[in-house]
Amino acid sequence: MARLGFVIGLVVPLVLLGVNLALGFGGILATIALIVWLATGILLTPTPDEER
Repeated sequence: MARLGFVIGLVVPLVLLGVNLALGFGGILATIALIVWLATGILLTPTPDEER
């Protein structure tokens, strides 16, 4: 079962970014916000050593 933090931090922004790029919905500000959200999710994802 996937961890909720992983889904919220990485999967959701990727899906929204794909929709944004495919449909052109949201504009440049939405694209920038999603990229920042994705980068923050990557930086805050714990390493295997921190999960123990």
